[in-house]
Amino acid sequence: MAKVSRSPTDGDPSAPAPFDTWRSKGGAPETVSVLGTPVACATYASALERIRTLARESRPTAVCPSNTHILAEARHNREFGRALARFDLVLPDGMPVVWALNARGAGLKDRVYGPYFMRYVLRHTPRPWRHFFFGDSAACLVELRRVLVQLQPDIEIAGMLSPPFRPFTETDEALFADTINRANPDFVWVALPGVRMEQWIIDNQPRYRGGVFLAVGDAFTLLSGRRSFAPAWMQRTGLTWAYRVCKEPLRLGPRYLQYNSMFVSYWLLDTLQRAGRYATRVRQRETV
Repeated sequence: MAKVSRSPTDGDPSAPAPFDTWRSKGGAPETVSVLGTPVACATYASALERIRTLARESRPTAVCPSNTHILAEARHNREFGRALARFDLVLPDGMPVVWALNARGAGLKDRVYGPYFMRYVLRHTPRPWRHFFFGDSAACLVELRRVLVQLQPDIEIAGMLSPPFRPFTETDEALFADTINRANPDFVWVALPGVRMEQWIIDNQPRYRGGVFLAVGDAFTLLSGRRSFAPAWMQRTGLTWAYRVCKEPLRLGPRYLQYNSMFVSYWLLDTLQRAGRYATRVRQRETV
């Protein structure tokens, strides 16, 4: 397992605790810092309202449903952590993230799972809302289009683009930007591998005029029916990862072992540090 870094607030007694809770400006949902990343205490409905607001802004915005992998990577990898910090909205994609939020009083009953959130948004954003789909294979996009039209008969698909399965060149990026800007979408659904997806969204924001870029990972594959969802009971109990490991043990087993362990280690470390700071404040008040 990778070495666990200390909390970003270590050494600075005036810094906020890792689990400080606040309401951000502009009506955003209440957020709680999980492993140093502000995660919205959101439901599917409140997240939908938030991204509708973001879509009206005259700049590109970014939304990321985040699970234990994403949050652990953001804490462990400072460059990726800086990228995730630039997202306008980070949602609790996994049940362990929900449990971490609820430990600080969020009171959530469910996660905001990327594929389900995409489905929820599409059902509630008929024309004139415009959607662009970027990622996965051309064959997957064909199947996805069929499913989307059934899901929302009045959907406005502004475009679909399957990028090459290799590192993108400057020529590629210029083509992507020209295609998406011409389509003028309200929402750009992005399905790229791993943390590359979030990094790509942030790195390329200057190329785009507007639109909400949503990092939804394997949502295209799942919603198109090319891969099955975990059973509902496994999703409710935070065992989606176990279902996926059973399907692809050699590829996913080591990854989940590493990042799930990192998430738990970081969360316990932050919790203990916060408890220690609280105990110190109590002792100081008692001596006054």
